[in-house]
Amino acid sequence: MTTDKHAKRAARDLAARESISYTAARRRLADQRDGHKPPAVAPIASTLCPEGCDGSGHPGTVCWSWRPADVKSGVRWEVRRSAELPGGRAEQLAERVERPLQKAQGAQWAAYHSWEERWLLALIYAMLADQRPELLPDRVRLRAAVEADDLAAVDALMEPLDRTAARLATKVPAVWWGEVKPLLDAYADTVESDDRDLLTVSWQEVEARHVVGRLVERWRKAWVPVQKSNGYWDPPGVMWLSVKEWLDVRLVDQHGGHAPGARVRFGDGRPAVVYAVEWGEDGPPVAYRVRELEPGQHGNEGRLVPSLTSDVLVPADDCREDAPCEVCGRTAGMTEALCEGCAAKLLRCRCGDLTRAGAPYGLCNACRAEEAPGPLDD
Repeated sequence: MTTDKHAKRAARDLAARESISYTAARRRLADQRDGHKPPAVAPIASTLCPEGCDGSGHPGTVCWSWRPADVKSGVRWEVRRSAELPGGRAEQLAERVERPLQKAQGAQWAAYHSWEERWLLALIYAMLADQRPELLPDRVRLRAAVEADDLAAVDALMEPLDRTAARLATKVPAVWWGEVKPLLDAYADTVESDDRDLLTVSWQEVEARHVVGRLVERWRKAWVPVQKSNGYWDPPGVMWLSVKEWLDVRLVDQHGGHAPGARVRFGDGRPAVVYAVEWGEDGPPVAYRVRELEPGQHGNEGRLVPSLTSDVLVPADDCREDAPCEVCGRTAGMTEALCEGCAAKLLRCRCGDLTRAGAPYGLCNACRAEEAPGPLDD
């Protein structure tokens, strides 16, 4: 259909809708076209603009505000990505925890799946950045930290955002399904209903909205069952437990405390393992969500294993670090008074002494000598 036919159809529709003549409708549409200016293409400034630039210093070109990606040399990749919101920082926090696990024997599969859910942390960052902009770091100080290649300074500037995300994330199913997921659903609805004219915002804001839109799209797809090539269906959902652990490890590195997986003891001496960390407005952890250790069964005899049926919220003052390993002095692991490395090489005899893991009958030399039969009587 030609442009003239489009104009005639629009005029007829307007005349019928407004109860005016066809000629008056054509005149009104012509006046609207004369007052509308088509979008113009403008080049981007060739150099970075100072903070707060209004464009008066480079007429005819649009501003080029600084971003961490604009630092090209002399800065480590992890520093640059840790300053990029939302995806870059989410990727780096996941990598700090998951990459070492992927190299550990027997943990590659679980770590791979956790690593794939880093987009969920990016979505949480995007939601907090939109709803609470006061949490975002000062751009001038962030630029100075990145250009100085100072990862610790970048983490310190991002600490308010990380802490808020850690307080929002959870490992409690009732909290996730009742509070966190509805918040993310509501934010996804807000992003999808955003009808702002993209011609009125900067090109960098357009790129940012595109990134957020891709995250929301990923969130929607995560809740749709997918049929695999073998005919089985992958159930919907996301691995939301991982996000909380990444944030807890990051904040424990800065403020101290016990990271998830650390073994602690209650005030009465009972052993437990940290499952999640609870944070306050500032400072170190205020409480820990722990799982008590109990004697293992079904192949785990002689070891302490965490209870998988429940976890307990304990104030931080009631949790102390467990005793060091009897052999090497490192922090003890899941086996009583032994770290994970020594537990794989040693076992505890019935008499209480340590012996090598491959000892016959699991007995030390002294106990085996006692069990050895004496000489036959004549």
